Amino acid sequence: MPRCLEGLRLALSFLTVLAPARAEPDDAFPRALPWFPVAGLVVGLLATLPAWLGLFAHTPFLAGWTVALLGLLLTRGLHADGLADIADAVGSAATGDRFWAILKDSRAGPFAVMALALALTAQASACGELASQGRLGVVVWSFVAGRTAGLAVLHVCRSRARPGLGALFARGATPRLIALGVALCAILGFALAGLRDTALGLAACAAVTWALARISRRQGGFNGDFVGAAIVLGEVTVVLAAVAA
Repeated sequence: MPRCLEGLRLALSFLTVLAPARAEPDDAFPRALPWFPVAGLVVGLLATLPAWLGLFAHTPFLAGWTVALLGLLLTRGLHADGLADIADAVGSAATGDRFWAILKDSRAGPFAVMALALALTAQASACGELASQGRLGVVVWSFVAGRTAGLAVLHVCRSRARPGLGALFARGATPRLIALGVALCAILGFALAGLRDTALGLAACAAVTWALARISRRQGGFNGDFVGAAIVLGEVTVVLAAVAA
């Protein structure tokens, strides 16, 4: 594979089921970061493919849920798991070591279930509405914006990274990389969603980044669950903002 595409393979391997997962050296993780938005574009195009083909054209409800379901399947539910962990830890009102113990607990508590139910329902409903309006480009771009929100969280929280996958990614989240990621996200947004929805979506992702950074700062740490939560919340808030506009 050409070296210029190796980063894309890594991003697809880490973030999706579209490239085989395999053991990678630690220095491979930062090389995947510039390709996060592109990986989001690939997921977005595949998740909306049934709608582009005209399936469920008369049933927006099913079109929206198809997007949400394919988004989960294409990512192994990895990002949704991060949101669930964050929801349980924050919902418990715990601090310090107790917060991190809850975050690492693989069992889903009530806050995790509620967060996932709300996020998926909101995403499916908004995507269905956008599909009915012929605005599938916004839906595709929401997946790009979500991965860009993940990059932003990696950057603003990297100094608090705890040992683990989050720390391996965070070491490559430089200001230059984030600027390039946001610029690429904006360009794709203008092409797919238009100026207004792009501006609203970027503002929504900035709010998601701020909220998660605030939690990280209060708890004195950061891990990969924050990235997953940023990706899901970025996707959801972008389509909600577009529907509400």
